[in-house]
Amino acid sequence: MSEERRRIALPSGKTAELRKGKGRDLMRAHRAVAGSPEPMSVSFALIAELVRIEGKPLVYEDVLEMDLDDVLALEAEVSGAAEGNANFPHGAAPQKEATDFSQPRQSSDLSASGSPSPSYEECAYRK
Repeated sequence: MSEERRRIALPSGKTAELRKGKGRDLMRAHRAVAGSPEPMSVSFALIAELVRIEGKPLVYEDVLEMDLDDVLALEAEVSGAAEGNANFPHGAAPQKEATDFSQPRQSSDLSASGSPSPSYEECAYRK
């Protein structure tokens, strides 16, 4: 079975080859950094799962030692934020946000009478 791959030129001049990610790649990335308190660790591990540089596979530590510009470029490609987003070729249509702000939005915490729900303290005093 052939995997979908794409080549990009990195800011450093090196060539990166990215393959389309699967759920198992994300699972492997999580396992690779299990217990790490660093928020970016899963992202870096996912880059290592999906990318080859100059034809060579990466490990997490390779990503840590890469030039920042290359890491940021790869992160954008892997996450789908880059132009052409290889991992999300048929993304969902963007949802239009409401732009009519002429009336204030109704709080979901209002009762039918229009007054806010009573607080815990108010309920306790009513007993």
